[in-house]
Amino acid sequence: MRVPPLPDPAPPPRGSERVPTFAPLGVREYRRVWTAMVVSNLGTFLQLTAAPWLMNELTGSPLLVSLVTTALTLPRLLLTVPAGVLTDAVDRRTLLIAGQVVSATAVAVMAVTTMLDVITPTALLALSFALGVGNAFALPAAQTLVPDLVPAGLRAQAITLNSAAFNIARAVGPAIGGALVAAGLTAGAFGLNAASYLGIVGVMLTFPRQAVEDPARQRMWRSAALGMRYVRFTRPIRVLLAITAVFALTTAAVQALLPNVASDDLGLGAGGFGLLYGVFGAGALTAALTRERARTRLGAAMLPASVLTFGVAGVVFGLTPGPVGSGIALAVAGVAWVWTLTTLNASIQILAPRWVRGRVVSLYLLAIGLQPVGAFVGGLVAELTGSGLAVAILSAFTVALGLVTFRLELPVLGELEEPHAPEDWHMRPHASEVAGTPILVATTWVIDRDDIAPFMDVMRELRRQRYRTGAHRWSLFRDADQPTRITELFEVHDWAEHLAQHQRMDEEAAAVLARARAFDRDDGPVTRHLAGLDIVDPHADPIETQLLTVHEELHRTDGSVPLAPERATGR
Repeated sequence: MRVPPLPDPAPPPRGSERVPTFAPLGVREYRRVWTAMVVSNLGTFLQLTAAPWLMNELTGSPLLVSLVTTALTLPRLLLTVPAGVLTDAVDRRTLLIAGQVVSATAVAVMAVTTMLDVITPTALLALSFALGVGNAFALPAAQTLVPDLVPAGLRAQAITLNSAAFNIARAVGPAIGGALVAAGLTAGAFGLNAASYLGIVGVMLTFPRQAVEDPARQRMWRSAALGMRYVRFTRPIRVLLAITAVFALTTAAVQALLPNVASDDLGLGAGGFGLLYGVFGAGALTAALTRERARTRLGAAMLPASVLTFGVAGVVFGLTPGPVGSGIALAVAGVAWVWTLTTLNASIQILAPRWVRGRVVSLYLLAIGLQPVGAFVGGLVAELTGSGLAVAILSAFTVALGLVTFRLELPVLGELEEPHAPEDWHMRPHASEVAGTPILVATTWVIDRDDIAPFMDVMRELRRQRYRTGAHRWSLFRDADQPTRITELFEVHDWAEHLAQHQRMDEEAAAVLARARAFDRDDGPVTRHLAGLDIVDPHADPIETQLLTVHEELHRTDGSVPLAPERATGR
C-alpha cells in the first residue's frame, strides 16, 4: 500500500527517553491493520491449539505432534527468501492478500475434512504445510508494512504493538481453542481461523497499490544474493540474525512439546493445555506492554538478559512436576520471548534501509523459521528421554546463548537510526541506458607513498560498501610502473544496477567515499565505466547495439559517487 508520508512528531527515542507504547494507534492506517491482525492472530492460536491436540488424539506420538509445528513453519525455510525478494520487487499489498487467501483455503479444507471425520495424520501435516506456504509469502510483506505506516520515531513501538496483537490472541486463543477441542468442535476452531483471514484481506483491499522499493529489476536469485551480501557485509545485522537463528533452534521445543508435557507429565486434558498456552500468552502480552520501560532500564543488557531469562524459564518448565510451577515458568518465558524477538525484529528493521528491507526481514523470518528444525530435534530427544526433560535439555542451550550474548557488542534499540542519504546528496545526470553486461567500474588514485597504509585501511572499508550496495566482484590493482597509482575495480551485473547503487547511498558510505577521495594527489580520482561486449554467443545482440555509452566526465571529480562535497585537504 502507498500511504502518504507522515510527519515525524519526535526524533527516535534515545537513551532513557520513552515513547508511549500505544502512540502508533493514533495513525489511522496502522490502527486498521493492527485491529485486523488481532482478529487474524486469534484464529491462528485456535489453529495452533487445535491442530497439535488433534494429532495427539490421532496418533499419541510426540514426534508426530512436533511435526505439526514443523510442517507449519518449514515453508519459511524454503520460501521466505523468495518472498522477501518479491516484497522489494512487487506490490506488497497484492503479495499479502495472495498469501492470506492461500492460508485461508488450506485451513478451510482442514475444517471440512475434520468435520466429516476423514482427516488423517498425513492430511493434517500436508494442510499444515500449505497453511505455512501462505504464511511464508505473506509474512515479509506484513512485517515491512510497519515502516510505511508510522513515522520513524514510532517504529519500535509499532513493532511492539504488532507483538501485542499476536500475544493478545495468544493469551485468550489457546483457552478458547482448548475449550472448542474439549467440546468436540475442532473443526469449528479451524473454520474460525479460516474466517479470520478475511479481516486482513478486507483491509488490504481498501488500500491502493504500493510503489516498489527497489526499482532495479533483477532475476530473483540475483536479487536474493544482493540481500545476502548486504547482510554479510553489515556486521550488526549479521550478528543479530545469528542470535535469532540460535534462539529459534533452542527454544522451539517449549511450544512444540507443550501438548505432550501437559498430557504426559502434568496429567492435564485439552482444557488444561489451552490454559497453559494462554499463560504463556499472558506473559507475552505483559511483555509487549512493558517492553519500552524495560528497554530504558536495561539498555544494552535488554537482549542478552531476555535470552538468558527464557532459557532459565524453559529449564524450570521442563523439570517442574506440577502445573502451578509450570505455569509460572511459562509466564516468565512468555515475557522473555516477546522482549527478545521484539528487540531483534525492531533493531533489524531499523538498521535495514528501505531498498533492501524486505530481503533483510525475510532473512530474519528465515532465522525464526528454524523453529521446525528445533521442534523436530525436540521431538527426537523427547522420544528418548521424555517431553519435559527434552525441553529442559534444549533450554540449557538457550541459557548458554544468553551468556555468550552478554559478551557481544550489540546495537542498542533506542539508539539506532535508519540509514539514509546525506543531506547534500544529489544524483548527477546519467545515461538512462548503457548496452552490454557486466559493467566494470574502475577508479584510479595517485597517492603519496606515506599514505599507503591508511589508504589501504580505507579501501577495505570501501570494499565493504561496494558489496553492500550491489557489487558482486571487487579487487584492487597497482600500476606495474608506478606503484602509487592504484585502481579499484568492481563489477555489477548491468547499467540499471549501477544506477541503483547511486540511489542506495547512505551517510556511512558517503563518509567512506569522501575519505577515499581525499587521498588522491592528481586531478582525480578518475572513474571509468566499461560495459561488456559479447563476441562469442551467436544469439547476442549485434555489436552495434552493444557499444559503450561514454560518460567519463560525470565522475572525473567525485570517484563515481553521486555526491559532491568539498574536496578534503587534510592528509
